[in-house]
Amino acid sequence: MDDPRIGEIQALVSPLLGEREMELVELICHPAGGELMVRLLVDRVGGVTIQQCAQANQVIRQALEASGLVPEGFTVEVSSPGLDRPLTTKRDFERAIGEDLRLDVRLEEGRSKEVRGMLLAVQPAAVVVKTTGGNITVPMAEIRVAKKAIRW
Repeated sequence: MDDPRIGEIQALVSPLLGEREMELVELICHPAGGELMVRLLVDRVGGVTIQQCAQANQVIRQALEASGLVPEGFTVEVSSPGLDRPLTTKRDFERAIGEDLRLDVRLEEGRSKEVRGMLLAVQPAAVVVKTTGGNITVPMAEIRVAKKAIRW
């Protein structure tokens, strides 16, 4: 169960992340071993490095200590969403512009097809993907799953 202070913690950390050109993707707060676990997933255009996560962790820990929001002990974990995390929000897609994606697109009669290509643009209700066959526009409502394509 999430901690009731989650809104206050989010209000505290979001500007700190913004100063570092990062965005809060997810914030989870829950009790763990007698203290509060504050887990943040952060992202930015181009991705987040381990060093940037460590710096954000330190700044957020100091801000939480100074704020008095968490009088009991706490642990802060800051990490990136990871390469295989599905893109679910418009902002997720905006951060992925210029990257290769793999989309599972819903077709008629319960069928689907895979679309692979570079994300060119995000429109209010669709994305534009450059494929080997040309640019295509895919309505967001028809995307079942979207992930960054991982090249090995």
